[in-house]
Amino acid sequence: MLKIHNLGYRIGSHPILKGLSISLQDGNYYALAGENGAGKSTLIKIILDLIRNNISGSVTINGHDHKALEARHQLVYLPEKFELKKEVTGWQYLEFIYGVYQQKVDRENVYRLCEQLSLDQDRLRHKTNHYSKGMKQKLGLISCFMLNNPFIILDEPLSGLDPKARFLFKQLLESERAHNRTIFYSTHLLADAEEICDQFSILHQGKIVFDGSPRQCLDQYNETTLEKAYMKCISANRI
Repeated sequence: MLKIHNLGYRIGSHPILKGLSISLQDGNYYALAGENGAGKSTLIKIILDLIRNNISGSVTINGHDHKALEARHQLVYLPEKFELKKEVTGWQYLEFIYGVYQQKVDRENVYRLCEQLSLDQDRLRHKTNHYSKGMKQKLGLISCFMLNNPFIILDEPLSGLDPKARFLFKQLLESERAHNRTIFYSTHLLADAEEICDQFSILHQGKIVFDGSPRQCLDQYNETTLEKAYMKCISANRI
């Protein structure tokens, strides 16, 4: 689904990303971890073709260059800072998203997702300025999973979610495996990544310093949790 080869990005003479290569297979869940400023959001913006200048290497989505319309039609994206216009209701926002992607509104699917994420479906009739941060995040997640796009990119998807909502989101991801979705997401919550992802990478100082499964990361660094393995990894690769 996603192939990144020798990707580089610099601002002036300062390199931000340095020779990144990633291969993500159809139906897999991929978690990208790294410190603040490591380049996670920058990498996502490049995949989405939101950054174009000073880039080397290649990015393809389902065999198409990431700049091509055929590639963009594959994916849906939820940013870390998910903002909503205050004057719209939840349903107005979701209907707008359906329209952007030229897909038919499927209310039953939306109600199913509301139930899975414990969002009262009646709240969709209310204006979003009355939503809590967690409710807004749930609405954003629903707007991604209600579509039939096979590739979902999420930047810190668990941001603003309480422990119950995080648990429900992980259950939602497990149920979505039946639809063979491919999910690429960035995260600081490594315990969650350990539970749900198939592939796991650590981006540190502009480089991929680990790429494999969570189990492989634990074995490589001889640790019992992904958080401890992560700390060993970045300590070993600190310049």
